[in-house]
Amino acid sequence: MKIHTVMVTYNRLELTRQAIQSYHATATGPGSLVVVDNNSTDGTQAWLNNQYLIGLIDEIILLPENKYPGYATNRGWELASPGTSLLHRADNDFVFLPGWETHVRLLFSLEPKLGQLGMRTDEEELHNAHNVGGNCVIRKQLWDEGLRYDERPWPQIAKKVPGYTEDSFLSPKVRKMGWEWDRVQQPCIRSISMESEDDPYYQRTWRDRGIR
Repeated sequence: MKIHTVMVTYNRLELTRQAIQSYHATATGPGSLVVVDNNSTDGTQAWLNNQYLIGLIDEIILLPENKYPGYATNRGWELASPGTSLLHRADNDFVFLPGWETHVRLLFSLEPKLGQLGMRTDEEELHNAHNVGGNCVIRKQLWDEGLRYDERPWPQIAKKVPGYTEDSFLSPKVRKMGWEWDRVQQPCIRSISMESEDDPYYQRTWRDRGIR
Protein backbone atom coordinates (compact mmCIF):
# COMPACT_ATOMS: atom_id res chain seq x y z
CA MET A 1 0.00 0.00 0.00
CA LYS A 2 1.53 3.30 -1.11
CA ILE A 3 1.07 6.06 1.48
CA HIS A 4 0.88 9.69 0.32
CA THR A 5 1.79 11.84 3.34
CA VAL A 6 0.85 15.52 3.53
CA MET A 7 2.43 17.48 6.37
CA VAL A 8 0.79 20.81 7.19
CA THR A 9 3.16 23.46 8.56
CA TYR A 10 2.72 26.89 10.07
CA ASN A 11 5.72 28.51 11.77
CA ARG A 12 7.51 26.56 14.56
CA LEU A 13 10.43 25.70 12.28
CA GLU A 14 12.27 23.62 14.86
CA LEU A 15 9.25 21.34 15.27
CA THR A 16 8.97 20.95 11.50
CA ARG A 17 12.63 19.93 11.32
CA GLN A 18 12.08 17.24 13.93
CA ALA A 19 8.88 15.99 12.29
CA ILE A 20 10.45 15.62 8.83
CA GLN A 21 13.63 14.05 10.21
CA SER A 22 11.56 11.48 12.09
CA TYR A 23 9.54 10.76 8.94
CA HIS A 24 12.68 9.88 6.99
CA ALA A 25 14.03 7.84 9.90
CA THR A 26 10.88 5.68 10.10
CA ALA A 27 9.23 5.58 6.64
CA THR A 28 10.28 2.35 4.98
CA GLY A 29 7.59 1.40 2.46
CA PRO A 30 6.44 2.98 -0.80
CA GLY A 31 5.23 6.53 -0.29
CA SER A 32 5.64 10.24 -0.87
CA LEU A 33 5.98 13.34 1.30
CA VAL A 34 4.30 16.63 0.42
CA VAL A 35 4.47 19.69 2.68
CA VAL A 36 1.84 22.43 2.55
CA ASP A 37 2.85 25.58 4.40
CA ASN A 38 0.25 28.05 5.66
CA ASN A 39 2.33 31.20 5.03
CA SER A 40 4.96 30.78 7.75
CA THR A 41 7.01 33.86 8.52
CA ASP A 42 9.81 32.37 10.67
CA GLY A 43 12.13 30.98 7.99
CA THR A 44 10.13 27.77 7.51
CA GLN A 45 9.47 28.39 3.81
CA ALA A 46 13.16 28.90 2.98
CA TRP A 47 14.07 25.75 4.90
CA LEU A 48 11.35 23.76 3.11
CA ASN A 49 12.59 24.97 -0.27
CA ASN A 50 16.05 23.69 0.60
CA GLN A 51 14.67 20.30 1.66
CA TYR A 52 12.83 20.09 -1.65
CA LEU A 53 15.95 20.94 -3.62
CA ILE A 54 17.96 18.18 -1.95
CA GLY A 55 15.18 15.64 -2.49
CA LEU A 56 13.87 15.18 1.05
CA ILE A 57 10.42 16.53 0.13
CA ASP A 58 8.65 15.37 -3.01
CA GLU A 59 6.47 18.48 -3.42
CA ILE A 60 5.87 21.71 -1.51
CA ILE A 61 2.98 24.15 -1.64
CA LEU A 62 3.62 27.59 -0.14
CA LEU A 63 0.27 29.25 0.47
CA PRO A 64 0.12 33.09 0.31
CA GLU A 65 -1.96 33.25 3.50
CA ASN A 66 -2.92 30.99 6.40
CA LYS A 67 -5.74 28.89 4.96
CA TYR A 68 -5.78 26.49 7.98
CA PRO A 69 -5.33 22.70 7.95
CA GLY A 70 -8.49 21.59 6.12
CA TYR A 71 -7.76 23.60 2.99
CA ALA A 72 -4.04 22.80 3.15
CA THR A 73 -4.60 19.05 3.45
CA ASN A 74 -7.02 18.95 0.53
CA ARG A 75 -4.47 20.76 -1.66
CA GLY A 76 -1.80 18.26 -0.70
CA TRP A 77 -3.95 15.17 -1.13
CA GLU A 78 -4.81 16.36 -4.64
CA LEU A 79 -1.18 15.67 -5.59
CA ALA A 80 -1.32 11.94 -4.84
CA SER A 81 0.29 9.97 -7.66
CA PRO A 82 -1.27 6.98 -9.45
CA GLY A 83 -1.04 3.80 -7.43
CA THR A 84 -1.57 5.56 -4.09
CA SER A 85 -3.72 3.53 -1.71
CA LEU A 86 -3.69 5.64 1.47
CA LEU A 87 -3.77 9.41 2.08
CA HIS A 88 -2.07 10.53 5.27
CA ARG A 89 -2.34 13.88 7.07
CA ALA A 90 0.48 14.78 9.45
CA ASP A 91 0.83 17.83 11.67
CA ASN A 92 4.25 19.41 12.13
CA ASP A 93 4.18 19.17 15.92
CA PHE A 94 4.37 15.37 16.04
CA VAL A 95 7.28 13.01 15.41
CA PHE A 96 6.92 9.52 13.95
CA LEU A 97 7.76 6.40 15.93
CA PRO A 98 9.41 3.29 14.43
CA GLY A 99 6.95 0.81 12.94
CA TRP A 100 4.13 3.26 12.30
CA GLU A 101 3.90 2.48 8.58
CA THR A 102 3.81 -1.28 9.11
CA HIS A 103 1.09 -0.93 11.73
CA VAL A 104 -1.04 1.35 9.53
CA ARG A 105 -0.80 -0.95 6.52
CA LEU A 106 -1.63 -3.97 8.66
CA LEU A 107 -4.81 -2.44 10.09
CA PHE A 108 -6.10 -1.38 6.68
CA SER A 109 -5.38 -4.83 5.26
CA LEU A 110 -7.18 -6.56 8.14
CA GLU A 111 -10.27 -4.31 8.15
CA PRO A 112 -11.79 -4.02 4.66
CA LYS A 113 -14.41 -1.47 5.79
CA LEU A 114 -11.90 0.75 7.58
CA GLY A 115 -12.09 4.12 5.87
CA GLN A 116 -10.22 6.38 8.30
CA LEU A 117 -7.53 5.57 10.85
CA GLY A 118 -6.48 7.96 13.60
CA MET A 119 -2.74 8.03 14.21
CA ARG A 120 -3.09 8.22 17.99
CA THR A 121 -4.45 5.51 20.26
CA ASP A 122 -7.83 5.72 21.94
CA GLU A 123 -6.12 6.50 25.24
CA GLU A 124 -4.04 9.29 23.66
CA GLU A 125 -7.21 10.83 22.20
CA LEU A 126 -8.95 10.56 25.60
CA HIS A 127 -11.57 8.16 24.15
CA ASN A 128 -13.09 10.85 21.93
CA ALA A 129 -16.11 9.16 20.35
CA HIS A 130 -16.75 11.86 17.73
CA ASN A 131 -13.65 11.94 15.49
CA VAL A 132 -10.12 10.53 15.24
CA GLY A 133 -8.28 13.86 15.49
CA GLY A 134 -6.06 15.65 13.03
CA ASN A 135 -3.33 13.11 12.34
CA CYS A 136 -5.03 10.41 10.33
CA VAL A 137 -4.99 8.17 7.25
CA ILE A 138 -7.87 7.57 4.85
CA ARG A 139 -8.28 5.17 1.97
CA LYS A 140 -7.80 7.01 -1.31
CA GLN A 141 -11.00 5.33 -2.47
CA LEU A 142 -12.95 7.65 -0.17
CA TRP A 143 -11.20 10.66 -1.69
CA ASP A 144 -12.10 9.38 -5.15
CA GLU A 145 -15.70 9.07 -3.95
CA GLY A 146 -15.76 12.73 -2.89
CA LEU A 147 -14.55 12.86 0.73
CA ARG A 148 -12.98 16.24 1.51
CA TYR A 149 -11.99 18.21 4.57
CA ASP A 150 -14.12 21.23 5.49
CA GLU A 151 -12.01 24.14 4.17
CA ARG A 152 -13.40 26.91 6.37
CA PRO A 153 -10.87 28.72 8.59
CA TRP A 154 -11.05 27.87 12.27
CA PRO A 155 -12.51 31.25 13.35
CA GLN A 156 -15.34 30.86 10.83
CA ILE A 157 -16.16 27.38 12.15
CA ALA A 158 -15.88 28.55 15.77
CA LYS A 159 -18.47 31.27 15.22
CA LYS A 160 -21.06 28.56 14.65
CA VAL A 161 -19.67 25.70 16.76
CA PRO A 162 -16.99 26.76 19.30
CA GLY A 163 -14.27 24.16 19.73
CA TYR A 164 -14.90 22.49 16.37
CA THR A 165 -12.33 22.20 13.57
CA GLU A 166 -12.17 20.42 10.22
CA ASP A 167 -11.50 17.15 12.09
CA SER A 168 -14.92 17.35 13.72
CA PHE A 169 -16.65 16.93 10.37
CA LEU A 170 -14.46 14.41 8.53
CA SER A 171 -15.05 11.31 10.66
CA PRO A 172 -18.87 11.67 10.56
CA LYS A 173 -18.60 12.03 6.76
CA VAL A 174 -16.65 8.75 6.62
CA ARG A 175 -19.49 6.92 8.36
CA LYS A 176 -22.13 8.60 6.20
CA MET A 177 -20.33 7.15 3.19
CA GLY A 178 -20.73 3.64 4.63
CA TRP A 179 -17.23 3.22 6.04
CA GLU A 180 -15.87 2.95 9.58
CA TRP A 181 -13.19 4.88 11.46
CA ASP A 182 -10.85 3.58 14.11
CA ARG A 183 -7.56 4.40 15.81
CA VAL A 184 -4.15 2.78 15.90
CA GLN A 185 -3.62 0.12 18.54
CA GLN A 186 -0.04 1.09 19.39
CA PRO A 187 1.72 4.47 19.70
CA CYS A 188 2.71 5.67 16.20
CA ILE A 189 3.42 9.36 16.73
CA ARG A 190 4.45 11.54 19.67
CA SER A 191 3.54 15.16 20.33
CA ILE A 192 6.42 17.63 20.59
CA SER A 193 4.28 20.77 20.79
CA MET A 194 4.80 21.64 24.48
CA GLU A 195 1.53 23.60 24.57
CA SER A 196 1.62 26.42 27.11
CA GLU A 197 -0.76 29.08 28.37
CA ASP A 198 2.12 31.57 27.97
CA ASP A 199 2.91 30.75 24.34
CA PRO A 200 1.48 33.35 21.89
CA TYR A 201 1.20 30.67 19.19
CA TYR A 202 -1.17 28.54 21.25
CA GLN A 203 -3.01 31.56 22.62
CA ARG A 204 -3.87 32.37 19.00
CA THR A 205 -4.85 28.85 17.98
CA TRP A 206 -7.06 28.39 21.04
CA ARG A 207 -8.72 31.74 20.30
CA ASP A 208 -9.18 30.79 16.63
CA ARG A 209 -10.90 27.57 17.67
CA GLY A 210 -13.13 29.32 20.19
CA ILE A 211 -11.81 27.41 23.20
CA ARG A 212 -10.28 30.39 25.05
